[in-house]
Amino acid sequence: MGSPMKTAMTLEYDGAGYFGFQRQKAQNSVQAELEKALSTVLRQKVRVWCAGRTDTGVNALGQVIHFAADYEQSHDRLIYALNSLLPRDIAIRHAAYVPGDFHARFSCLGREYVYLIYNAPYRPGVLGYKSLWLREKLEWDRIRDAIPHLLGENDFAAFTRVALVKSGERTHRRIDAIDVVHDDTYTYIHIRGSGFLHNMIRILVGTLLDVARGEIPPEKMAGILASADRLEAGVTLKAHPLYFLHAEYKDYDQSAAQHGLRKMLLRHRLQRLPR
Repeated sequence: MGSPMKTAMTLEYDGAGYFGFQRQKAQNSVQAELEKALSTVLRQKVRVWCAGRTDTGVNALGQVIHFAADYEQSHDRLIYALNSLLPRDIAIRHAAYVPGDFHARFSCLGREYVYLIYNAPYRPGVLGYKSLWLREKLEWDRIRDAIPHLLGENDFAAFTRVALVKSGERTHRRIDAIDVVHDDTYTYIHIRGSGFLHNMIRILVGTLLDVARGEIPPEKMAGILASADRLEAGVTLKAHPLYFLHAEYKDYDQSAAQHGLRKMLLRHRLQRLPR
């Protein structure tokens, strides 16, 4: 008997009600809900793997998972059945068969997150709980000079939890691009790279906001990286304005899943700060 077929799926979720993506012993997780729904629909035990294990409260518009199982349903019927069982804050948007050596985490060529900021005197009423509301005036063009210090492969020990560094986990990561895009009162900070440490993006954005406030000179970013000292970087921002936007693969075409808010944000990433 051959190995079960592998399937990849793109999904979105509101992370507010979950203790991150990864299965937990005592708390609910996105992985637990997915595996429960898949096991029910396919009538077999199913284990899923993801492109990025989002933290508690972090959202996703383009998370990718894979699982191995044989089934007769078309992908359309499978998605419909799963979405009818999943909680209303989790939804499958796309599915396709992938090669046997595909792995949602290890086959991923790059990951992209976006942090959503609302910069205005008064709080928003609709997206207020899914964006970071900042009232003060921010000099966004100062970030332009800070970004180059963060690009490429670096040791990001200063931008993650101290406990993770002490555990001996490797803290080198590669950042390919950071784009800051303005749309009226909303600002989207896109960060693309090979992968990210625990809290890394929230600390990076927190530090960039200190640059925009004029509290940290742009050129100091290189020194913060070199220090490998968490106390040198900015605060860890809240999780609810952070979205897992996209995971890139050679063998999984997600173009059909790019619509709505995700499509808008992916289009925004082509814009840059004025040079």
